[in-house]
Amino acid sequence: MGSANSEIEKYLKNFIIEYNQYTEKRFGFLSKEEQLLFLYSYYHYFNADASEFDEINKGNVWEPMVADHISGIYIDEDSDDEDINAIIVSYVEDRESFPFPAILKFYKDAEDSLLETKKSRQKLSSYFEMNEECKISSSKHLVIRVITNYVPKVNEKRLINKAISTNKPDNPNVSYSISFGDELVFEILEIENPKEYVDHATLVIDKPNNYARYGSEDSLIVNLSAKSLKQIYVMYGYRGLFAQNLRYYVKNSKIDDKIVDSIQNHPENFWYYNNGIIIICSDYIVDNQHISIDEFSIINGGQTTKLIGETDFDSDFFIPCKIIKNMFTSDEDKRLDFISNVAEASNTQKPIKDKDLIANKTEQRLLKRQLAEAGVYCQIKRGEKVNKKIYPEAWQNTTNEELGQFILSFLYQLPGTARGNKASICRNEERYNLVFSKKYCSGMLVDLLKLKAFYKLWMVHVKKTDTGDDQYKVGLVNNGMFFTIAIIGVLTKFYYHKELIDQVVFSVVSEQKLEVLSQFDIDHPFIKEGALSKELFFSLFEYCYSHFYRPGFEFFKEFRPNFSGYSNFTKMNSSYTTCVVKMIELEFKNGIPPEDNSFLSSVLYKESKEDIDHDVSLRSQYVNVISELINPNPNLSESDIEKIKDALKNYRTKTFRINRIKAYEVFKNKALDRIAQFAPSTLEELKNLKCLDSVQLELYGQSIVDIVVSSLNSN
Repeated sequence: MGSANSEIEKYLKNFIIEYNQYTEKRFGFLSKEEQLLFLYSYYHYFNADASEFDEINKGNVWEPMVADHISGIYIDEDSDDEDINAIIVSYVEDRESFPFPAILKFYKDAEDSLLETKKSRQKLSSYFEMNEECKISSSKHLVIRVITNYVPKVNEKRLINKAISTNKPDNPNVSYSISFGDELVFEILEIENPKEYVDHATLVIDKPNNYARYGSEDSLIVNLSAKSLKQIYVMYGYRGLFAQNLRYYVKNSKIDDKIVDSIQNHPENFWYYNNGIIIICSDYIVDNQHISIDEFSIINGGQTTKLIGETDFDSDFFIPCKIIKNMFTSDEDKRLDFISNVAEASNTQKPIKDKDLIANKTEQRLLKRQLAEAGVYCQIKRGEKVNKKIYPEAWQNTTNEELGQFILSFLYQLPGTARGNKASICRNEERYNLVFSKKYCSGMLVDLLKLKAFYKLWMVHVKKTDTGDDQYKVGLVNNGMFFTIAIIGVLTKFYYHKELIDQVVFSVVSEQKLEVLSQFDIDHPFIKEGALSKELFFSLFEYCYSHFYRPGFEFFKEFRPNFSGYSNFTKMNSSYTTCVVKMIELEFKNGIPPEDNSFLSSVLYKESKEDIDHDVSLRSQYVNVISELINPNPNLSESDIEKIKDALKNYRTKTFRINRIKAYEVFKNKALDRIAQFAPSTLEELKNLKCLDSVQLELYGQSIVDIVVSSLNSN
């Protein structure tokens, strides 16, 4: 079957070693179909993240000789609508055993089975019962995908793809797809050896020297040959062609079908129908009907390019194309800023996700660079691939969104949001700035990722060793990673800042307790140096579970005895703050008990005086305002408070408009309420309210005080 199949066998051998290292199961017991399913899923859906092996196992619904042929069910989080993918595996030993045209019926059988109200077999039924989010609807598309190690010849592949494209699904929310062995290898290659751009290629345009220049002759608008673009896609589609886009190609069947129809049936009108593509390069040379282009990437039009590259057509046609020469090639940061600005501006008209829009922001690039220096790969762009040769361990692989979930849980004590509304980390600008506007110590970030990797191993261990004595444990542990990380955050803060214990104990309401705990006040490693022991992490998780997490859930059940939804419990910040944090408070109300202190000392990093001094300084430099409750100035009337508020609102409006910043960057509404109710008459009094960070105090503090005093004196 060619070299691609031998490459798959090589990658399978490497994959088996990693799988056996990170799971309690053994790969050798799996069928050939399951092995190929796991290999594909590992790279395609989980970006070769070894901490996700349990999720790969969960999606395995393979059973021998089943009528629907479905081997796995996975959510494609990189697709626009997080499509459901049903995988049919066709593992073949030789060319003659590839089941074509029988696979055309496989699609229909799978579609019929999946769209039944009651699934026909146990593994499939159990999967959908446990994963309610996998309900097929007009907003949740189903892709039935055949994956195979078979590598057809060029003409044969064309015939198979054409047959599949004409084999229309019965349901409009379903589509069919196939990935051959060579395409599987291409996906793996993106992870094994990724590229940032295409080094050099030559494009063909419609007529000699037919272009329009813009910007001091730095950039061009041309009509690009579709066959020329197809050739570039075939050569470089997996080798840097889309590396600088906000995202890689994301399938959208409704749009894709229209583009393919236009390519095949109306090529003469394609120029009118399509917005075209944008290429950014370091340089180019025009020679008659050819354009030689260096260090380039397509930053808009990835969908158009991929579909042209993978669709058969006879007559050439032309596509509008901007070729932009990056004027900042000598300054790396300015070069990337320019790419980011052009990519964001040109992509916002398309249906892209919030996390796509942050992909090339300066702070995201700096985060990626910082983590790379610490030995961690951070995906900041959908479809971007890790290089497993450089980052082989499970903790060395993450995404900016995942890291944001850990920071939100550990530092800012919002594990419910982290688990149940992770999209808000990118979508909500204020929350995005809370999480990403600061530079965190690499050691702390690495320790968070180690918690993730070992927690996933602990989940598997808990399920394997479950004796049934603890009716809650498996359910709570399966859903409790972010709660556990938040608990470790509180323990760490109490261990390093023992004065916080009294502040939490004497706070009256949960909102005030949360404000004490949800500050950026740990900026150093927190796991004992050199500790990569599974036993150490497991003991930490067991301690958190038995002392605080399970008791918190039991406390919750006292008020809601019929509640059994572990998933819903761990998606609510209120259940964490009022129930779980309460258990920590009860155990630590008189300080850290000696036995707890001894255990934490065996696990946590030994901080230096400089570490503690730095942490303390952060509590004034960055202020996360949660509570509106303070002891108001008794000498203020309601009219005084309203007058101060109105004056401060006017000041804020004027300030953010002049400076072209966000209103909350001057001060938040909760800070406004505190200031108005307390009416500070000096900068020191304003600082003691702890509602403005150091930058806000420096820039606006004196003006705020002057406004308060002036408002009161005008009576």
